Amino acid sequence: MLDAFNNGIVIENPYPVAQVEIIQAPLPNRVVLPLQQRIGEEAKPYVKVGDKVLTGQLIAQTPDQFCMPIHASISGTVVAIDEQVIPHKSGLKSNCIIIESDGKDEWIKNKGIGDFLHCSRETLLDYVQQSGIIGLGGAGFPTHSKLRRLQECQTLIINATECEPGIMCDDAMMQHNAREVVRGIEVLLHITKAMQVIIAIEDDKQEAYQQLLMFNHNERISIQQIPMKYTSGAEKLLIKALLNIEIPAEELAIDHGILCQNVSTAKAIFDAVVDNKPLVSRVVTVTGDALTPSNFEVRLGASFGHIVALAKPNNQPHDIRMGGMMMGVDVATLAVPICKITNCIFVNNAKPKPVVQECIRCGQCNQVCPVDLLPQQLYWYAKSKNTEKAMDYNLSSCIECRCCDVVCPSHIPLAEYFSFAKALHRQEVQEQKKVDNARERFEYREYRLQRNKTERAEMMARKKEELKQKMADDKAQKDKIAEAMARVVKAKQDKE
Repeated sequence: MLDAFNNGIVIENPYPVAQVEIIQAPLPNRVVLPLQQRIGEEAKPYVKVGDKVLTGQLIAQTPDQFCMPIHASISGTVVAIDEQVIPHKSGLKSNCIIIESDGKDEWIKNKGIGDFLHCSRETLLDYVQQSGIIGLGGAGFPTHSKLRRLQECQTLIINATECEPGIMCDDAMMQHNAREVVRGIEVLLHITKAMQVIIAIEDDKQEAYQQLLMFNHNERISIQQIPMKYTSGAEKLLIKALLNIEIPAEELAIDHGILCQNVSTAKAIFDAVVDNKPLVSRVVTVTGDALTPSNFEVRLGASFGHIVALAKPNNQPHDIRMGGMMMGVDVATLAVPICKITNCIFVNNAKPKPVVQECIRCGQCNQVCPVDLLPQQLYWYAKSKNTEKAMDYNLSSCIECRCCDVVCPSHIPLAEYFSFAKALHRQEVQEQKKVDNARERFEYREYRLQRNKTERAEMMARKKEELKQKMADDKAQKDKIAEAMARVVKAKQDKE
């Protein structure tokens, strides 16, 4: 087993289950599908209010370079296209397509590729794009765009670690769909022509590990167990542990010939290519101390409340969090829709926030930082808004994992300070660019005015010189004429 992860923290699943299962959630009565995806411009609707749609039908697509499609996740009628609250920490609204279910779940007719090994790379990429596949581990970057940017792939890493404690959706996917996962990886292998594939899985997922071993018969695909430690699933840390290659903060793994894909994304690629099934559902973990932890396969656009109700929550006030308990975001209501990146919903009994106290310089945060930063020092610079010094201490390398928050005895929200400092630095950089651009424009204007003045002066000097020369030439000509006339007169006089 690989053991090459520095720092980080070991956090057991706070809400374990006896058996990891996937429960099929019933069809929702309606779905709300945001037109604003995680990345890129807002999608343009291809349907209007009153239109009948089938499950899997293309209903919108972004007009940008990503060309990401949005599909109907149920069959029914488009009843509205308007602003709705979406799962975002700011509670902002976005234009959404709202579909009322007809209860039939009628699908569009699709025909997948049985033997993808005889298909071209571009054909397979088109299937991935047209099916709306994005990174399902939380980043949400369009998969086809990432694959198309990849020039040469040395190593394909399948991230089968759960990104945070308490999340079980990837574990469930591997336990119950290992064959499809492996086949999806083989599709990726065929697209990328990778020299090797490494499936990285945490050592506490033995059932999933055994299932992958059972269905993997490809010699180019290896499975490596890694310690169950938080932040082990972070892309650059995983690459460092598996390959001993360090990717700088400002660079991307694909620029080094390394492609990382989430294990659930591999399953979605299998569905897209082999069955030509667009991404209209996903497995979501619903967990917390206020209900029964479960995994549900649910249609995109269903409300959080749709599956939370299936987990039998208690009647107490709840804190709701989307994503992980560490890096997730708090949401105010269960009415928001499930999106492609919704991997987990935490529902906990509401508790008072701990009182923040002054930093006691204990240094515990330094000991757990997985990227070897000095959070204590960064905190002082971030607090004083000294972003220049914070950047000198490698603030840009911070992955905002909140390990430092967990161990801080003063309950200081360090990651929030670092996130704020990054945003402030970006703002300062933009403002400095504006100042630099304004100065350059001013300096160029002054240079242009001075150049024009100089050119005018030089032109006037040339004209003056030309006029002077012309006058001199004219005088010389007149003198010659006068001399000639004088000679003529003298000649006449001599004859007389």
